[in-house]
Amino acid sequence: MHLAFTKINEALRLGRIEGRLSETIFTLEGIARLDRKSLLGSYKPRVNVSAEEVLSDGSMRIGLNIGPDRSAHPGNNSYLSSHLRDALTLGFKLMRCPRVAGIVNPDIEEEWYVQSSSLSSDMANKFGEVGQRIEAAGAGIAWIKAIGNRYAGPSEHWTDGLANAPATEQKNIASAVAEWADADTVSAHVAYGNHYICTRDAAKAAGQNSVFSFSNRVWLVKEYGVKFISPDELATLV
Repeated sequence: MHLAFTKINEALRLGRIEGRLSETIFTLEGIARLDRKSLLGSYKPRVNVSAEEVLSDGSMRIGLNIGPDRSAHPGNNSYLSSHLRDALTLGFKLMRCPRVAGIVNPDIEEEWYVQSSSLSSDMANKFGEVGQRIEAAGAGIAWIKAIGNRYAGPSEHWTDGLANAPATEQKNIASAVAEWADADTVSAHVAYGNHYICTRDAAKAAGQNSVFSFSNRVWLVKEYGVKFISPDELATLV
């Protein structure tokens, strides 16, 4: 395995391959495991209301702008900063995971993304489509929604349920965020048209409801052409 990573590292440095990472690693997974329940349960997007305008027919127009609350995320910890710096040095780029007013990491720079401008509408739609299919299969964001809905009141959003959840759910919420991040990696991979997803994650601990489980890999390969590859297998190609 060490030899495989050495070969991959060299291929990255020489520009023979290009590495890409889902931004969710630095947004959702960038939140400390013990803080995920409280932050996700209390997070609210910023809503800005523009001035009212009275139209000629007597009706009124009010502008609303909904965006992320950039102050909510604590930013990169020392561990993330160190490994992100190493990845950027090797030429890795980040892939956007577009969500309306989703949580953002204020320490992430615009130039670190695959492209500086926003995703095209087709790419954003594809990201959403794959994410919804993964959720329908009981994987990805479905895990944390299930926890939130379990504790949400009749008129509450699932994120409110996270705030209501007992402390005994901390570990489950942390694991659900990790599963959500894995699903974002797959969705972004399809949206960006990458060649391979290189991972050693065989979902042995997460079980059959994980996005990386054998059953989910089967339909991801069939329906979206996803090519899963291990580091050893990638090393033979570079």
